[in-house]
Amino acid sequence: MAENVQYKIAVPEKYQDKDGKEQTAWTTVGTAFQNDKGSISLKLPGNIAVSGDVVLFPKDDKTPDQ
Repeated sequence: MAENVQYKIAVPEKYQDKDGKEQTAWTTVGTAFQNDKGSISLKLPGNIAVSGDVVLFPKDDKTPDQ
């Protein structure tokens, strides 16, 4: 089965910009795709530990990786 990456998996991190406004930085931690049985499979590298919120973005989304 060839992977058909349809999503990127990202975790949010809140921070304040120089004007004190809250912003969100997104870090991509993996990819996701629909498998042959119709469910979504996630691929996370072995060196990634994820906890808290995770979000799936369509692969063509313009949200920056970092």
